[in-house]
Amino acid sequence: MYSTGIILGRFQVLELNDVHLKLIAEVQEKHKKVMVFLASNPAPSDRHPLEWVLRAEMFEAEFGDALTVLEMPDLPDDRIWSQELDRRILEQRPEGPVTIYGSEENFVERYSGNYETSVWEALEDDFPEEMPMAEVERMRDFRAGILYATIRRYPTVYPTVDIAVFRNNMKEVLLARKENETKQRFPGGFTDPSDESYEMAAIRELLEECGDLEVVELIYIGSCRIDDWRYRDSMDGIMTHLYACTLESGEPVASDDIAELRWMEVQKLTEDHFVHEHKPLFHILEDYLGEMR
Repeated sequence: MYSTGIILGRFQVLELNDVHLKLIAEVQEKHKKVMVFLASNPAPSDRHPLEWVLRAEMFEAEFGDALTVLEMPDLPDDRIWSQELDRRILEQRPEGPVTIYGSEENFVERYSGNYETSVWEALEDDFPEEMPMAEVERMRDFRAGILYATIRRYPTVYPTVDIAVFRNNMKEVLLARKENETKQRFPGGFTDPSDESYEMAAIRELLEECGDLEVVELIYIGSCRIDDWRYRDSMDGIMTHLYACTLESGEPVASDDIAELRWMEVQKLTEDHFVHEHKPLFHILEDYLGEMR
C-alpha cells in the first residue's frame, strides 16, 4: 500500500549520527515516499544556530534524491502552526495515508492537525551535547563554526522599540495585528545599528509598519523585558522601550509584517486585547495615562 512518511525535527547538529540514520531508515522501510520538514525559527539563537538551508544540505549530502527536504517555520500559536504544517504537506501531494514522525514533547503533544502521528523512539542520551571538533570539510566545517561560536558567546539582549500613537485628544490609540495572530500589539520592532537613537528607531519602525504619518510629542514612557516566544528557553532575550506620540496627519496603512491596523478606544482596552508579549506594555501605558489624568 502506498503511504507517505513525514519526519519533523530541528536537527541542529554538526552531522547526522547513527541514531538519526537508524530512525530515518525505519521510516523509509514503512513508506514509499518520505519527506523531511526541518523546523526553523526566525530568530537565530543558541537553540537555533543553523539556518534550515544548511541543515537541508546536510540531508541532501547523505541521502541525495531519496528524501524530499522542506522548511516548516515556527509560529507562536500551536493550532495555527498545525494548520500550516498540514497545508505544506498537502502541497507536496502525498501518496496514500500520511504519518508524521516527531518527538512527543515538542511535536506530538502540540500537533492538532489532520494526520496520524508517531513518536520517535530515541533517548536524550543518544544525542551527546559535546561536538567532535575533528577535521572537517566544506559545509560540515561551516556548521561546526556556527555551532561553536553560538555556544561560546555571551547572552544577548536585543533592543526593540514600540509606539503608542494617539488621536482624538488621546481617547484612541493605534494598534496592530500580525498575520497568524488574533490579538493586538503596538507597532514597533528591532532597532538597527544605523539608528541614531531609540527615538529615531521608533519613528522609523512606525513609518515602516503604518505608512506615511506625521506625529508630534514623541515621549519615552517606560521599558521592560519581553517574553518573546522566539526566545523562550534561550539565553538571549528582548528588552523594549515604549514611546507615546500624537498623530498630526496622515492615514495609517498596514505595511511590512502588519496585517491590520485599527484605532481602539483607550477606555475600553484591557490586557486581554493584547498578544502575550505586549501585555506588560499595556500596563506601562495604563500607568502613564493614569499619571496624565
